[in-house]
Amino acid sequence: MNSVFKAKKQMLENTLSKVAKVSVEITFARVNMITIAWDEENKSAFERLQNYFKGKLFGYEYDEECDMSVCCLNF
Repeated sequence: MNSVFKAKKQMLENTLSKVAKVSVEITFARVNMITIAWDEENKSAFERLQNYFKGKLFGYEYDEECDMSVCCLNF
């Protein structure tokens, strides 16, 4: 991953973390989809992100074993 791409990814993670009010990490799952993940179960964070993306997020789930929440966004 080149440095410009890393910087833009970090900027996006910072912005989404502010929106969600928790630290989030994005992962490029495939060509047109990202996952957004954060520690612990936090449906309020998902709802804030869902509002930010105007209802476009899907697949929210909490993995108790990993103690992480995740959702997806197609673009």
